[in-house]
Amino acid sequence: MSDAPIDVWIDTDTAIGIPGADVDDGLALVQAFHSPELIVRGISSVFGNAPLEQTHPIATEVVERFGPAGLEVARGASSAGELGQASPAAEALSDALRERPLHVVALGPVTNLASAFMLDHELAGRVLSLTMVAARRPGQHFLSVPDQPTPFPDLNFDCDPTGMHVLLNSGVPLVFAPWEVSSHVWIEAADLDQLEAGGGPGAYIAEHSRPWLAIWQEQLRAPGFNPFDTLAIAWLTHPHWLEHFHCGVWIEEAPDDTAPEDAQAAGAAKPHLLVDADRSHDLRKAIYCHRPSTEFKSMLLERLIAPAL
Repeated sequence: MSDAPIDVWIDTDTAIGIPGADVDDGLALVQAFHSPELIVRGISSVFGNAPLEQTHPIATEVVERFGPAGLEVARGASSAGELGQASPAAEALSDALRERPLHVVALGPVTNLASAFMLDHELAGRVLSLTMVAARRPGQHFLSVPDQPTPFPDLNFDCDPTGMHVLLNSGVPLVFAPWEVSSHVWIEAADLDQLEAGGGPGAYIAEHSRPWLAIWQEQLRAPGFNPFDTLAIAWLTHPHWLEHFHCGVWIEEAPDDTAPEDAQAAGAAKPHLLVDADRSHDLRKAIYCHRPSTEFKSMLLERLIAPAL
């Protein structure tokens, strides 16, 4: 990356504040707004962590409160069934890409992005990179604590595997900031206390994150929660802080490790988005991030409170 700020579009299923829903998209948006390495040129909403009827107004609230003046959220797909259909999000992304090349970050299901490429095949050539919160290594299970009763799903991919097929075939440079890279970072109660003391966006994040933290502590007996989507933003601001490798990426049917035990015994399966460094020569190429620097967390907390100087 050069020293000049880079132009970014963020597609997000923001659900911060909804009881029982993930908060990390909200953190990632504030992180991006406070990152001098980035110019956020556009935001679009999508279903995922919650229905679009909730994610769109929440994304709008976060942008209006903490984002650049005049930035609006383009309403996107409400389900994978809308893949390939025009939407304000697909149209706004298309217009933005025609104006200038962009780095794109998908924090939720990829339906909006895949739809834009399906409607205009020339757009893919305008995408400088596409960073997604998805993918796993073969045989990997998403367990944040050893005795977690059920692995997390690869939710963004699971919500729209067909859309991911479109992106794999698009030729866009792909980067994955998956569960694995975020599993090394924990946001704990003391961190929320620090954010609350900082006021402004920090206090907003702390207030809405405490119920999410309680779920992790009570149900998983975890020390905190993993801030998944924030690592995707970190790839654009501090790529040297994320250990990564070049890999091949593909989709194949594999056992569904999130299904009930009886369903697994009966052979329940689902598509998996897989990467392998040893297969980078014969498959669609990508970059896979797997471990962050210890410096990342302190930087994240600082940026959730105030813009970096």
